Amino acid sequence: MSGKYRGVQALVRERSPHTNYVHCKAHCLNLALVHSSNIPCVRTMMSTVQDISFMFDYPAKRLVAFVDELSRDATIKEEMEQRTKLRTLCQTRWSSRADALATFKNAFPVVVHTLETLNDDGDNKAGQYPAGILCFELIRALIVAEHVLSSTVALTNLLQKEDNDILHAVGEAKVVIQLMNNERNDPDVWGALFKKATNIAAELDIIPSRPRRAGRQNHRANPDVDTVSDYWRITLFNVFLDHLIQKIETCILSNKDRFAAQYLLPNRLPDLQDKMLPSIYGAYVPDLQHSFRGFGNEVARWRVQWNIEESRLPWLQDTLRQTSKDLYPCIYGILGVLLTMPPTSASFERSFSAMKRIKNYLRSTMSTDRMSSLALLHIHKDTDVDINNVINTFASRKCRKLNFF
Repeated sequence: MSGKYRGVQALVRERSPHTNYVHCKAHCLNLALVHSSNIPCVRTMMSTVQDISFMFDYPAKRLVAFVDELSRDATIKEEMEQRTKLRTLCQTRWSSRADALATFKNAFPVVVHTLETLNDDGDNKAGQYPAGILCFELIRALIVAEHVLSSTVALTNLLQKEDNDILHAVGEAKVVIQLMNNERNDPDVWGALFKKATNIAAELDIIPSRPRRAGRQNHRANPDVDTVSDYWRITLFNVFLDHLIQKIETCILSNKDRFAAQYLLPNRLPDLQDKMLPSIYGAYVPDLQHSFRGFGNEVARWRVQWNIEESRLPWLQDTLRQTSKDLYPCIYGILGVLLTMPPTSASFERSFSAMKRIKNYLRSTMSTDRMSSLALLHIHKDTDVDINNVINTFASRKCRKLNFF
């Protein structure tokens, strides 16, 4: 789909060179999280958490041992919100990893004690993990990754909604970026995270530490700092946030010239400056039939109209409905093009996922027409259907002589 040379994007641009390709913002955020979590200590931590979660997921003996150990600690059981299992890390929905990491963090002492108990009972596989998780590096990476990923959960849920437009999605992405920048520059945020890590480490008699510093070390982070807290703040927390901010800005905040048209919305008109008009007009000039002078006249009348109106519409689709195509052809065209830029394709991806539930081994000889019909019924199951109308239509087409009523 997104190939520059042979994909659908390239085929569309052959016929319409001015078309802009907009990737699904939910997928872009997911890819940003994937790339940002590629820091060695974070990647190792997630791999270890995934292996331990799988180990407690299937064998009944290990699961029973975890539940028994959890029942002895009422505080941790309450923090886990009555859960009795660890959550595995989803490979595609990275926003759900925040909840999985939070569950693992809350149950960390229980996990350690359960692994030690299983090791004493002769479970050699369980005995491999205590040495890997009883280190300050993994605890530090767990706390930081859970905190950073949790700040993106609300944005991920918003990007998957159907009643959403590109401007709203981009605006909320800017909010998340600003929040991360504020946390990066706030020493209190890092101090609270480091204190959480040290408290967990103290419960298990783990001393906060950092890798040994060498004079000429080129293969890992080697900053010249004095304290353990400063080392992990520079090499883990700041690096994680900087990488994620850069990826979100690159993937989600692309097409900035077209996004400048958001200042034509009634609630953003006070922020519209005359110097912005040339860039807005230049981004949409292939789709406009009037000159820049005509566009400027429309904007002047557009400002006067919404100064008279008492209500200011914040949504793009509502503004387009109340815009006269005859009076404001340029503005109507700009808003229409902007509305066709989809913020997400998550709902369509779910439609493809419905195939595995419909085309199973019991329906191996099903025809294409029947599969399409069943897919429509399954995907649009929330649609109200008049049963009597369906029966009457079926009876009239098949010329049945039976009385259905």
